[in-house]
Amino acid sequence: MFHLIPDDLAQAKEKLAWLKENGYETSTITSVTNDMTKDGVQDMLDVALEGPYFGTKWEEPGQVLLITDATGAKICQVLPRQGFTSFLADLENNNILYWRNLSAQVSQAIGSD
Repeated sequence: MFHLIPDDLAQAKEKLAWLKENGYETSTITSVTNDMTKDGVQDMLDVALEGPYFGTKWEEPGQVLLITDATGAKICQVLPRQGFTSFLADLENNNILYWRNLSAQVSQAIGSD
């Protein structure tokens, strides 16, 4: 459970409960969603590029995720959908559109449709 990337808000809440039961008392739904966003984007990059050539790091946790090249230089920003101030708010609104938004931004970053 620790390394699984949730698919939706219900799974994020399930992971949060598991974390709290297993010694991660400071975990919050925001921290789980932030990990979900960062890990999900990293997984998309790794699959699309067939290896860990690009990375991810937070510019503003929960709001602005950076995609970086192999040297750590910024390639682009990944943002929540327009009208949402955080990835958590985006996910709470619609998990399918949340993932589509991330996927579209990853595709744009790597230059594929």
